[in-house]
Amino acid sequence: MDIFLITLLIISCLNMYSCGSSSDLPGNITKCDIADEKCLLDGMNYVINNFATTGIKELGLVKLDPLHIKKFSLAKNPNSPVSIDMTFTNAELVGLRGSQVKRTSIFTRDLRRPIAFEMFSPKLTLKGPYSIDGKVLILPIVGKGDAEISLDNVKVSAIAKFVPVSKGPQQTYAKAIEVKIKLEPSRATYKLNNLFNGQKDLSDNLHVLINENWREVFGELQPDIFGAMGLIFKSVLNKALSKYPLEQLFSGL
Repeated sequence: MDIFLITLLIISCLNMYSCGSSSDLPGNITKCDIADEKCLLDGMNYVINNFATTGIKELGLVKLDPLHIKKFSLAKNPNSPVSIDMTFTNAELVGLRGSQVKRTSIFTRDLRRPIAFEMFSPKLTLKGPYSIDGKVLILPIVGKGDAEISLDNVKVSAIAKFVPVSKGPQQTYAKAIEVKIKLEPSRATYKLNNLFNGQKDLSDNLHVLINENWREVFGELQPDIFGAMGLIFKSVLNKALSKYPLEQLFSGL
């Protein structure tokens, strides 16, 4: 779900804002030196604060809040006490505009070093049409309707690996080949409408169970959630990175 984040993976590679030389990038964005960690950190937060709700079309940066997610799926794990088939379609991840990047590692010219990020989000919510079937702890669960899964006070950690793609002299593009995301919320809240075909007593009991045991439920779903969010943000990130070569995004190359 959430997850993501995560999220600034995109932003991080556009590293814009101050501390750099002027450039012809849109959005009044200036280049950072590729090894200037403070500039990169300031640049990510500048983009979140100013462009999260609009995106930057010229840079291939999609709107981050809400972030549209066409499909998000979790698969059953028969060995887990939380074994569900759950799918969101045309969902939205809301809350990234309130996020703040706390730490980032720097890029290297050959891109061999993975880039690590840490971000804090006061609240992230995944909402949209869902379907679910399976079991949660001791109870069966089935439903189809609208859902909201909210995470409070989320620490988002991400590691992205890149490779350079040369398209000619001074035309080196970065391609993300792997994005790993981890979410650590202080609380998760689940709201699933129309469980058990609208049977209120069953729905109420299930909601009490999963919300009182949110940590166990979230813990069991983590591998699938983190993997799905990593794939989502790798796709978004590569769309942004395909617009400009590194030589145009950074100074010092």
